[in-house]
Amino acid sequence: MKLDRFIFISMIITVFIFSACTNPAEQSSAAGSVNTSSKESSSSEIVVDLSSPPPGSNADQTKWDSFDDTKKQESWDKYVADNTPSADSASQTGETAPVEEAVVRTPGSGGGGGGGSSIISVTVGELTKAPINLYYYGLGELKAGDEIRVAPGSTGTVASLYISVGDFVEPGDLLFSLDNNDLVKNIERSSEKWNTDLELAAIKLNEAKDNYETTNSLYSKELISKSEYDKAKQVWEEAKLNYEKTQIAKTTEIENLQENLRTTLAISPGRGFVSDITFRRGESVNSADYVEIIDIEKIAVSILVPENIITRIKHGQRVVAKQASAPAYILEGAVISMGLKADSNRTYEVIAEFDNPNQKLLPGMLMEAQIQMVQYSSNFIVPKESVITEGSDQFIYRIKDGVAEKIPVETGQSRGALMQINGPLKEGDLLVLQGQTYLQKGTTVNVVETKEYLPDSKEF
Repeated sequence: MKLDRFIFISMIITVFIFSACTNPAEQSSAAGSVNTSSKESSSSEIVVDLSSPPPGSNADQTKWDSFDDTKKQESWDKYVADNTPSADSASQTGETAPVEEAVVRTPGSGGGGGGGSSIISVTVGELTKAPINLYYYGLGELKAGDEIRVAPGSTGTVASLYISVGDFVEPGDLLFSLDNNDLVKNIERSSEKWNTDLELAAIKLNEAKDNYETTNSLYSKELISKSEYDKAKQVWEEAKLNYEKTQIAKTTEIENLQENLRTTLAISPGRGFVSDITFRRGESVNSADYVEIIDIEKIAVSILVPENIITRIKHGQRVVAKQASAPAYILEGAVISMGLKADSNRTYEVIAEFDNPNQKLLPGMLMEAQIQMVQYSSNFIVPKESVITEGSDQFIYRIKDGVAEKIPVETGQSRGALMQINGPLKEGDLLVLQGQTYLQKGTTVNVVETKEYLPDSKEF
């Protein structure tokens, strides 16, 4: 009995001594190991599922399905990195990991959007109203605004040539003259003859007048008979008539001769540049010869259009054109005529006229031309890529006070990369041009650039 009690007391003392001799650091390590293990076992594991977007993403399932696997993986990797605390720093300090600071993300940096504390960098532009013009594009050849050919008025020999090709002439300028010596002599002879006839007619008229005045005086005194008076009066009236006829005949013949003389002189009927002369001085000419004058202060372009376009073109429609070899030189004109008959290719000629400052453009040059077909009324114009579609709904993102607003819109006419929209908007609103796919309503943004997005008013 005493032996059993002794053995029991000895075992208790042995256990006490063993516990006291154990290393305290080892005890702490063992406890820490148990705690760490407990923590790891209690920590919730993040499960990556590429078939659905990570929590907080602004991409719905439809949009997520349109991403490729690389982009899906990047979004999940970013989510895991943002939501996993630093194990090393926590184990070393034993303190709770600090709260994650806001991260400024630029479009394309991954992560899928504006959820949480992310700040999205965007490029914006001020909303602007403008019309949309629809044009028909074609190539055309330049023609002079007006072409005049001055031919000789009669056959003959060129006596004088007063101009050369390239000279500028005004209305009334003398171009050339034919040999007119014979005509001049005819005029001189005719003038001498008619002057003689007029002198004789004038002498007879004066004599008849004097006789009539004397007869009239005698008849008033009843010194001669009435028959004598009537005869003197008749002779005087016949003399007056003869003189007038002689004067008219002289004027008519001289004018006819002078007209013949004028046919030997070529006068410019308009202004322009001399572009061609078909003869030289001393050569014989006829009605087939000419001096050509072209007006290039105004220039015309001929454009061939198909049958489905000609019916939509009207007189006066706006045309914008540029020289094919000088793209920076742009002109604006209007349609002045439309062809009524198709050629063998079933195309119709449309002619547009332009002012030609400094006569830089010349006939025969190739031009690119755009005929304005339709002008849609002025409205808000935005790039098509700025409009986001979700099912049957369409919207844009507007930035106000550094925050994204989701604005529903209705779309209208479009041309190229631009589209008309209607909505609760006003001119000057900040439209998101880049970065809109990473936004959601209420996202805080960082505006990195404000730029113009509408093209120059010229169509080229």
